[in-house]
Amino acid sequence: MTEVARTQGSSSEIERGGVAEVAALGNVLTGLFKRLGITQTQYAHRVHLDKSAVSRYLSGRRLAPQEFVDRLVREVEDHLGAPLQLEAKEALRNQRLEALRVCNPDEFQLESLRGELARSRRDTRRAERNIEALQTLLERKEDEVRRLADDLTQLRLDWGAERADPAPAYDLLREVARLRQDLQDAERLRAEAEHHGAELRDRVLRLEEELSRRSPATGAVPLDAFQAQLAGLWEEENFPEASRELTEAAWSRPLGELVRLLGWLKEEVGVGTAATFAADVARLRPLEDVLEFAPEVARQGRSRIRDSWTSAVAARITPRNAAAVHQGLRNTTTPSGPEGDRVLAEAVSRIRSDADVVSIVSAALSGTAAPLRMSRLARTLARGRPTDRFGLRLAVGLAAAGRHDMAALVLGAGLRDGGPPEGDDLRLGIAVRDLGDSDIELLFDLVTWLDDTRLMTAFAQWLDHPHDVALRDRLFTTMAQQGRLGLLDASLSRSLETSLRLWRRSRGQ
Repeated sequence: MTEVARTQGSSSEIERGGVAEVAALGNVLTGLFKRLGITQTQYAHRVHLDKSAVSRYLSGRRLAPQEFVDRLVREVEDHLGAPLQLEAKEALRNQRLEALRVCNPDEFQLESLRGELARSRRDTRRAERNIEALQTLLERKEDEVRRLADDLTQLRLDWGAERADPAPAYDLLREVARLRQDLQDAERLRAEAEHHGAELRDRVLRLEEELSRRSPATGAVPLDAFQAQLAGLWEEENFPEASRELTEAAWSRPLGELVRLLGWLKEEVGVGTAATFAADVARLRPLEDVLEFAPEVARQGRSRIRDSWTSAVAARITPRNAAAVHQGLRNTTTPSGPEGDRVLAEAVSRIRSDADVVSIVSAALSGTAAPLRMSRLARTLARGRPTDRFGLRLAVGLAAAGRHDMAALVLGAGLRDGGPPEGDDLRLGIAVRDLGDSDIELLFDLVTWLDDTRLMTAFAQWLDHPHDVALRDRLFTTMAQQGRLGLLDASLSRSLETSLRLWRRSRGQ
């Protein structure tokens, strides 16, 4: 029985939801750890790991990484002042491989290939040493043959051919021939080992590349066992550990498992926990994973889960990734509208700078046609900013950035349909005057070239106030100069019709 085998615990030490192979490895590691004579907290500080991670590896709730196993072995060897037996180390490695085979077959295959590659490299080095030894021996024997041939020739000259015995030379020649054959065999074995090693390297690289595109390997147990472990932690009221486990699962487990886990949390634990988990997925996963997860969140409908996920994604949006997020969510639609509209609206609601808002929105819409269903974003831009009551500054900024389509949506959301409520017509004039002359010119150009006649008319109607005659006349002048004044539907407002007639009369029209 090896040192490692003697440290194994009984099967009764397997925790609820544990995997037998992982628990067995945990028992072995615990036996090794006890030789150090320190607490888990001390060891965690020594090796720069979280105490909970050390606890999970030693208890068998989580498969310990090979780096953790190797470090523990080194620490024990340093503490004992002597190396562990080679058989013990090999048994420990095999036990971890068996646990890995159960938890992560792909990683098990990769580790097995790496082990085979290491053995192939050892075989190659052994063949090279054998070749070097054979070459040295062959050179020595060939020197002996040459010397013996010289001696034999001299004897024949001195004593006559009948007195010289050629048998020793023949023996050496046969030995040289055998050494040459051994050398050829050794070189063939080395070539075979090198070829096998090259094939293994290619397989390892391909598998590493494939696995690198997936979630990082964390030694997680199968999903059903993980769910049982979580249930056990909640029963024990060990809520901090359960939260850590869920957070780690959010960034480490495959997306397919996350979908199942979200549904399980919602049904078995509660919407609040599921919402927190969805937010962790949005915060911690690569962006492409987050977007791939979006349809599952959209299926939750109006819920805390969807709200938490939306808020977490919105917090990640920057001018650099805004287009990728918006494009990735365009086809994710719910009864209340596109998910991209919700996320972008949430993102801009957090930003104070008008320039930064314009930058985010412009970046998100870059390379896309006119936004069709961005009503939530338009309302947020038009009404969600106390310092920009009608979203005029943002509309002007978007127009200046070349997004007249989104600027029109913002104006529409700011003005709403129909005439202005009492008092809003006055406030619109104040908001326009606050823009400054150049921005007013850009705003009136935007209104003039709107494709929506009702919106053009509504803006003119809202500006039709006794305090804003100069602004209203300036708008009429801009529209007339560009041949668009006739598009106003003055019949919608008697006041606007009268104002337009007086303006024309004042210009002799």
